[in-house]
Amino acid sequence: MNKGSHNPSRPNTYPPELRAFALTLQFHSARAYDYVRKVFGNCLPHPQTLSSWYRCIDGNAGFHSEVFSALKAKVESGNGERLLCAFMMDEIAIRKQLDFDSGADRFIGHVDMGVDVEDRAGLPVANEALFFMIVSLTDSWKVPVGYFLIAGLQGSERANLVRLCLEKLYAVGVDILSVTFDGCSANVNMANCLGASLSMENLKTSFPHPSNPGLDVHIFLDVCHMLKLLRNTLAEKSTLLDVDGNEVRWEYLKQLQTLQCAEGLRAASKLTERHIQWQRQKMKVRLAAQTLS
Repeated sequence: MNKGSHNPSRPNTYPPELRAFALTLQFHSARAYDYVRKVFGNCLPHPQTLSSWYRCIDGNAGFHSEVFSALKAKVESGNGERLLCAFMMDEIAIRKQLDFDSGADRFIGHVDMGVDVEDRAGLPVANEALFFMIVSLTDSWKVPVGYFLIAGLQGSERANLVRLCLEKLYAVGVDILSVTFDGCSANVNMANCLGASLSMENLKTSFPHPSNPGLDVHIFLDVCHMLKLLRNTLAEKSTLLDVDGNEVRWEYLKQLQTLQCAEGLRAASKLTERHIQWQRQKMKVRLAAQTLS
């Protein structure tokens, strides 16, 4: 056998008989497989190649059909009783980089919405990944339902993805009762496009389900992210007024931190110097993002 005639990362380059023999031998004894591979000059595929052959779930960007099939099976096993879940979404920064997927014989790293595109080279390189996940409201489980590689996404585009996901979930027997996301401007615009409103003059914290208008989907802003935005606003403005007209000063927090350092104690608020120097932390995050890109 010509060792150079096969690409170990592409299973279709190995004859079916060799694949069957390798998988069977490695299944019964990994040590025996390593011995035979060594004796015959590494003619058998590398164990990592065998591991890739066992993969049966498509991990590409988009909605994961395996998850929706599993949810449908769970509904059917529960006598058709619909599942009640909460929907959560968030995006994370990723390195702007192209990698070659030998199994799919293409480069990955461009903007990918889960749709087949012939000329991906014309697409920008993604710098964020937008994730969708659902959490059961009656049982102790959660599952990601899809992700998308993006390079900035407008509110209307996010709203279209959320509608599509809610419709797909409804079709398999999952009722979404709430949607949780952070308070960035794109998500606020998304809420408006869905039929809600986060404006104080016209506050409406729910929107009708796209597949069942009689079912209201309630909106929750991520508490941790909103507290961070409030802290940053207070630090930038120095003074805010509460509903009673009382002043809330950033200087009070700085004085508390100074007292903690002098006394060697920390109050129950868990205030630290990192919170006071939040701009420095923000700059570190920006520099890290520039390094990744």
